[in-house]
Amino acid sequence: MPNKTHTTAVVLIPPEAIQPPIQTIRKIHDRNYERWMPHITLLYPFAPQQEFQDIIPSLAEAAQQTDPFSISFASFDAFKHRKSCTLFLVPEPKDAIVDLHRTLTQQLPDYDDTARFSGGFNPHLSVGQFAHGSLDKAQQKLQNEWKPIQYSADSLSLIYRSTETNDRFVVAENFTFRKGV
Repeated sequence: MPNKTHTTAVVLIPPEAIQPPIQTIRKIHDRNYERWMPHITLLYPFAPQQEFQDIIPSLAEAAQQTDPFSISFASFDAFKHRKSCTLFLVPEPKDAIVDLHRTLTQQLPDYDDTARFSGGFNPHLSVGQFAHGSLDKAQQKLQNEWKPIQYSADSLSLIYRSTETNDRFVVAENFTFRKGV
């Protein structure tokens, strides 16, 4: 059984140029605003930092099997948990992200936790947590004010947090996707 930790992850990070509208929402509604950058989680929990050198070749190989692809964020959806709800931006189209996730879990089958949810892997970018009673109104308000954004995903990131990073996630390594033929 591999070691896994909640202090590392493999993610897609939108470029800083498109983050301001996302961060405006997250700053108000996301209790994890300080800990995480805006991201789409691919693998989490993941290998401990001390095992990164053993894992990096597999991440590089997965990136080299992936062509850059376009992602747009035009709508919000939510996961409803027992005690609260998580509001998120829906990345569209999902197919390329699901394919990337499949490639990663083929390379690193021990880290398939994100595929084990009842509906399978569901790519999303969390923007906040809400009480059940306030979700619909908040979601409608944010949707009405939202201007869709789009970017080209051309890399995945291995991130970690530790006492040295003040318990905030930082990028350990980026893996660039292959360039189109």
